Amino acid sequence: MKKCQLCLCKSELCNSHAIPDSVFRSLFKQGNGQAIELSSGELIPNRKSQDSWATDQLCSGCEVKLNITYDQYGLNLLRGKVGKVIRYEDGVHFSDIDSLKFKSFVLSIFWRGAVSEHENYKTIQVAPRFLELIRSSLVRQDNVSKNSCTVIVQRLIDTTDGGFDESHLRNFVVSPFPRKYEVRGQFYSSISMIFLGFYFEIFYNPIRFSEKVSKFALGSSSTTYIAPYIEVTEIPEVFDLMVNGLRKEHKGLSNV
Repeated sequence: MKKCQLCLCKSELCNSHAIPDSVFRSLFKQGNGQAIELSSGELIPNRKSQDSWATDQLCSGCEVKLNITYDQYGLNLLRGKVGKVIRYEDGVHFSDIDSLKFKSFVLSIFWRGAVSEHENYKTIQVAPRFLELIRSSLVRQDNVSKNSCTVIVQRLIDTTDGGFDESHLRNFVVSPFPRKYEVRGQFYSSISMIFLGFYFEIFYNPIRFSEKVSKFALGSSSTTYIAPYIEVTEIPEVFDLMVNGLRKEHKGLSNV
C-alpha cells in the first residue's frame, strides 16, 4: 500500500482530483462526454479528451474530508449558492461569506495539484515547507493562516467583438502556470489556475508592499470579497494557448 499524501498513513488510495471532479463532469456533460483539449506543445494536436487530471494520492477518509470541508463550500460559493453575489463595475462582490475558508479551498486545490503526479500539474514547484504548512492545516481542518501567502481571485470576462460569453468562460479549465513579479525591489513567484470562470493566483509569500494587490488579497476581510474583472485575452498564457490552437486548426493539426 502507498502512503496517503494528507494523513501520511499507508492505505488504499483513491483516484483523487486537485481541481474538483465536478468541474470536469460538468465540462464533459456539455461536450457529450468529452472536452476539447489544447496543448502548448507545438506537435501535440488539438483533441478531445476525457482526462480529469486525477491520480492516486489520498485515502478515502482524507478524500471525503477535503470534499466536505473545502470543496463543497468553495464550489457553492463560486456558483453563487453561498452568501450574496452582486456585480458592480469594479468586479463581482461577495458578502456574507467565510473568506478564509474560501482561501483554504483555493489552497487545498493548489496543494493537491502540487503533490499530484499528473503531468498537467507538474508546473507547480514550491518549497516543501510551504506545502507542509498547507497540509498540516488541512489535516486539522483549519483555515490556512491568513498571513501565510497571498491569494487573488479574479472574474474572467471577454468584451471583444464576438468573444466568449460567460457560459463559455465557465467551461475553461487551464492547467496551472507559473509567474514571477518584482514589487518594489522584492521578487515574488506565483502559480495561476483557471476554472469555473475565475482566475486564481497564489503567491508563495504574502505581498505587503503593494496597495493594489493587498486590496484584492483573499482573507483581508473576513466576510466579504471583491473579485475584480480580468479580460481573458489579456492573460498572455491563455491568449497564446488559444492562438496556438487556432494555428494548429489551420495547419490541420487537429482531431476535433
